[in-house]
Amino acid sequence: MTTPPLKPTVERAGRPEPGSIEWIAWLMDRAFTIPGTKVQVGLDAILGLAPGVGDVLTGLVQAGLVLVVLTRYQVPRAVAARMVANVLLDIGVGSIPLVGDLFDVFFKANTRNLQLLNQVREHQARGEPVPSGPSVRYLLLVGAALGAVLMLVLVGFVALVVWLVRAMQR
Repeated sequence: MTTPPLKPTVERAGRPEPGSIEWIAWLMDRAFTIPGTKVQVGLDAILGLAPGVGDVLTGLVQAGLVLVVLTRYQVPRAVAARMVANVLLDIGVGSIPLVGDLFDVFFKANTRNLQLLNQVREHQARGEPVPSGPSVRYLLLVGAALGAVLMLVLVGFVALVVWLVRAMQR
């Protein structure tokens, strides 16, 4: 089975062609510049400000992008695992109030995943084997450990908020 080539995007003012996976990644990660700075943010960081709902919506878009990449391109399992780990890390840390919002500004999981895909396609175009990187088991173990730590942080934060609310009611 041959994989379709990445279609070249026509960049207009730093913006990829609408409808492409590159455009969706750009919209989610770098579509807007914070006034007075060179910091670019996308809908991921903006929607992430809405507690709960924003992170779920952006997580769905990120997961959808990874699914499109995995179904359209021959991506090695280790690279696919790295893409999934990027999304899980972004959703996990992004869901932590304040810290996650700041993290969303700088992590840019969609852009990272596109870079991984482009590296794979470049190796494939040259007929070279794609470097596998860390094993899938290693990435899953790291992801599980990270998920457990993030869950503890989130539970601790919720417990702190509950404790503060009760303390203020006394």
